[in-house]
Order: sequence, then structure tokens, then C-alpha cells
Amino acid sequence: MSPPDLGPRAVDALQEVATIGTGHALTALGRLLARRLDMDVPEAWVGQGGELAAELLSALGERLLTVAVRLEGLLAGELVLALPEASAARLATALGRPAGEGAFDAGAESALLESGNIVGSAFVSAIARMLRGRLLLSVPRLARGGARECLGALAPGEGAPVALATRFGCAALGLEGLVLVLPEAAPIEPLLAQLRACC
Repeated sequence: MSPPDLGPRAVDALQEVATIGTGHALTALGRLLARRLDMDVPEAWVGQGGELAAELLSALGERLLTVAVRLEGLLAGELVLALPEASAARLATALGRPAGEGAFDAGAESALLESGNIVGSAFVSAIARMLRGRLLLSVPRLARGGARECLGALAPGEGAPVALATRFGCAALGLEGLVLVLPEAAPIEPLLAQLRACC
């Protein structure tokens, strides 16, 4: 399927979705950590979303830990929480599951999967309220490795027509990461129509 023709207004609308959803998601993760997480303004990359997503993830480092949830409903696609391995280890440790960079036991992986689940659930809840529609998410999945390796494991396919990327961090914990939303091409037009109708 060819990517939709996304004009400036459509891109602005998708960025608004990412701002609201990711803002709620990172607030929920911050509550879990009892820390404030700072986030940048979400960026929308139109075109080869999957290729651009790999480049964005690569900027975090050579070794990553990523957790993805599948989104279903008006906004269908993948939401990916991506962390450099060092940040992932700090996050697991902050959640009571000590881990070293490159050394994640079952307890640490479970804590990181739960972090991804919290991020995904808060994102879905916020967008469902915004759109007054139903959104669902899958059980979280985890992958480790390079950017392309992680994306290939968690978000296989032709690549999203747009990548919505939000960088975040917590100086107190030494955390940095990225939340990526990779919408599928087919449901974007109904999503934009619903945004025009309710927002």
C-alpha cells in the first residue's frame, strides 16, 4: 500500500496525538519511578518511517533494549519504548531489579516489560479519551541488540509511513530514551477524520 499524502495539517494532528499520548505515558512512568521525566516536543518524520525509526534508534547507541506494544483500533501500529542498555539497567535498578549493562536477568526483564506496559496503557487511555473511541494494546514484547535488529523483531513489515518520535530523560537517574509511535498506513485516514470531528 502506498503511503498516504500527509499535508502539514495532518502532520500537525499526528504530532498532537503523540504529544498528548506520550505526555501521559511518560507521566505514568515518572509516577512509577517517583521522578520527573523531561520530554522533548515530539517530531514527525514522514516518508520511510521504518528507515527513519532505525536511524533515530541508532542515535541512542549501538546496544539497545526495546519494549513494544501493538496498537489496535483507530490508531493501529506499534509503540516502542527504546533505551540504551545502560539506561535500561538504571531503569530496572530504580524499579528494584538491579541490573548491569548487558546483564539482564528474568527479574530485570520483567520490570522493563512492565514499564513498557505502563507506557503503552497510559498512551492508549489518553488517546482513547481524546478520540472518544476504542484502542487496544497487546502484551509487551522485549528485544535487545542494534536498532535494526530490535525493529525487525518488534515492528516487522514494510515500514510505517510516518514515525512519531519523542525523546525523554531523567537527569537524576541518568536515564535517556525514546518513545516511537509507528502508525500503519491503512488506518491513518479514519484517524485523521476522527481527529477533525472531535478536536
